[in-house]
Formats: sequence, structure tokens, C-alpha cells
Amino acid sequence: MLQFEMQQAAEAKQREAERKARLEEGKTQIDQIFAGGGFDQAFYDKYKNAELSNAQQQLDAQYDKGVLKNRYDLARAGLSRSSAANTAKADLAAQKSFQETGFQTAADQNVAALKSGIQGQQQSAYNQLYGTEDPALAANVATSSVKQSMAATPNLQPLGELFKPLVIGSISAGQNLLDNYYANSGGGLSTTNPRQGRPVQVTGEG
Repeated sequence: MLQFEMQQAAEAKQREAERKARLEEGKTQIDQIFAGGGFDQAFYDKYKNAELSNAQQQLDAQYDKGVLKNRYDLARAGLSRSSAANTAKADLAAQKSFQETGFQTAADQNVAALKSGIQGQQQSAYNQLYGTEDPALAANVATSSVKQSMAATPNLQPLGELFKPLVIGSISAGQNLLDNYYANSGGGLSTTNPRQGRPVQVTGEG
């Protein structure tokens, strides 16, 4: 009986050693397969830069159109050299900066999602290995996942209208109302028009 128990223990130890060897072999294969996919920083930078370049090209094109439209509208309203022109220019630049920040954030999030997805696929291959103890099957799963991830493409879709143009006529009307307010204020007070930056002497009756 003692000899039988010792034999069983030896066989169990051998089976465990073989199981560990299979798992180690499978894990090594999975790691090599994913390493061969080229999922390094250069891979993720290329993905991100392609998305940013596409967005920036569309943004620049729409910005240039917005600048031309502002010039035309300002000239038509006789405001080419007014503070309204500065307001319109600043607003367009602010919108562009806002969009660029959004593009950067979205690209970072998309790269993080891609990286997380690839890591998740590698973990799935590990799970397949530990569940079946079949290195060949796990390697097939890893190979399929790597091919799918290597074919991932960034978002290169048209982005639609990115700018909301100011209504030049509204700017002009608003400033005229402000000018009239300061020009017609009563009470003999000296008031400063913040748009013009100079005092306006107002005299009242009596």
C-alpha cells in the first residue's frame, strides 16, 4: 500500500510538472505572437497621428473659409477696421483652439481604448490557455486577435461643420447700442466707454 501511494504521488507530481510546462509553453507562444504584432509606442503614435492629421486638415480648411467669410461680411458692413473685426477674429481663433483641444482628447481616448482592447485580447488568449491547457489552441486565438488588431484603423470620417460663425450685423448693432448708451447718458457724469477706452463727457439739462 505504501509503495502504491508513493507511485501515485510520483505520477501526480509528473502530471503537474507536465501541466506547468504546457502552460509555460503556451504563454511564451502568446507573448511572442503579440510582440510580433508590433504593438509598440510607434504603432500607437501612428494611429493617433493619422486621426489628428485628418481632423486638423478639415479644421484648417473650415477655418480658412471662416476667415474669408468674416472678411467679406465685415467689409460689406463697413467694419473692416473696427473692433467688431477684432471680435470676429478672436472668436474664430477661440473656436479653432477649442476644437483642437477636443481632437487631442478624443485621439488620446481612442488610442487608450485600442491599447486596452489589445491587452484584453492577450488576456483572453491566456484564459483560453489556462482553461484548455492546449498551447496550440491558445496560439491560434492569439494569432487571430493580433491580425484583427493590426488591421485597426483610426477615425477618418468627415467631421461636419466645426465652426459657428458670428453674425457680423449683430456685432455692429450691439456696439452701436452701447455707443448710444454712453453718448446719451444724462446727469452730467463723466463716463468711460469700455469699447473705446476714453472718457465721454455727458451734460444734462439744468
